[in-house]
Amino acid sequence: MRAGRLDKRVVFQKQVKGRDSAGQPTNTWQDLPAVWANVLFVSGREYISADRQQQESVASIRIRKRPVTASMRVRFSGEVYEISAVLPDQSGEYLDVAVKVIK
Repeated sequence: MRAGRLDKRVVFQKQVKGRDSAGQPTNTWQDLPAVWANVLFVSGREYISADRQQQESVASIRIRKRPVTASMRVRFSGEVYEISAVLPDQSGEYLDVAVKVIK
């Protein structure tokens, strides 16, 4: 894949544990540096759950290889996506990150 196809900026986030002012444990999300990516929306659907209309979008995000895990999440185009799988490509140069968002 040529670098020109990595034409979108995405931000991976990792969960950070801390404590609030009362000393209670909290979890927050920390932004990692933005990376260039190719974003391909694979599917989408609408359905009813708990008497509410839900929308689900599934995408594949290709990035150059870096340390990414399924415990992270991705911010792209104003939405936060949950990572469902991190898959290396055959060359070992890129990662395909399967993500979804439910609204």
